[in-house]
Amino acid sequence: MTAEYNIRKNALHLSEQEKRKYIHAVLVLKEKGIYNRYVAWHAAAGRFQTPPVKRPEAGNDPLASTRSHNDHGERTGADNDNIHGSHGDQRNAAHSGPAFLPWHRYFLWLFERDLQSIDPSVTIPYWDWAADSELEDPASSPIWDSDFMGGNGNKRKNNLVDSGPFAAGGWEVLDEEGKPSGGLKRNFRSSEQVANLPTKQDVQNVLKVTPFDAPPWNSESNPSFRNQLEGFVDGPNLHNLVHGWVGGHMGSVPVSPNDPVFFLHHANVDRIWAMWKIRHREEKYLPRRGGPFSHNLNDPMFPWDITPKEMINHRKLGYIYDMERKMVKGDHH
Repeated sequence: MTAEYNIRKNALHLSEQEKRKYIHAVLVLKEKGIYNRYVAWHAAAGRFQTPPVKRPEAGNDPLASTRSHNDHGERTGADNDNIHGSHGDQRNAAHSGPAFLPWHRYFLWLFERDLQSIDPSVTIPYWDWAADSELEDPASSPIWDSDFMGGNGNKRKNNLVDSGPFAAGGWEVLDEEGKPSGGLKRNFRSSEQVANLPTKQDVQNVLKVTPFDAPPWNSESNPSFRNQLEGFVDGPNLHNLVHGWVGGHMGSVPVSPNDPVFFLHHANVDRIWAMWKIRHREEKYLPRRGGPFSHNLNDPMFPWDITPKEMINHRKLGYIYDMERKMVKGDHH
């Protein structure tokens, strides 16, 4: 029975009460300091090179030598292109490698458990950005309403978000070192490269791709379902493109969980992986062994002891997506 599972719904199908409950739970986690743990974990995983590489002279940040910033610590346009285009030599615990999908699946599952400690009825909704790509103006999607995620950053206020529950002044972000860093920023469609959201055809195309992943197990892997969904094949696309389209803190991958839309975005990425697995039941997670540390089937994924193998079947984690309801009637996990 589907009642045994937590059901993650399309964010646009939430009732007003469900939206209020979700936002309330997120705000309480922020107030308790629990939300910031997720920003810190994500940043730390981005610094955990797999395999380890010598840190550049610029400091402890493995991407520091490729970054440029303006006076406000924001990434500039050229650097943003680097982050969302290709950085095959920058594989880390959570990105540019096979564990990208299981790492984020566990990350979201932990976050959902924390949300449910505030309100057991809450699940993470997903943002179907491919559907929004068909809108005349995707920025007008109800996702960005003031009673949900809030809107774009205000150009007159250095791209600070000034609407909704996460507006500057009430929602403080962290930098990569975990230090308070002002208000949340967004900068929709900041360049030609990120002018449009991924389309439904992009999603249909990636669902056809096999195998799960392939050598050299990084952003150069092709064909690779993981790498195409992550967005490096003909990139930026899919996952990477959405980060770039939202811009601001979402456009800075290591600290992108500062923006609560991160979790809705990654729930959709996770949903696409679930759809792919249903379509390609015979396809296995790769690499089984012999790949980069932290990315093999039975490797612990930094900073946890959880392995990719434990993340392959999302139903065993106690949740399904709304489009699976008919499939799991009578299915017991």
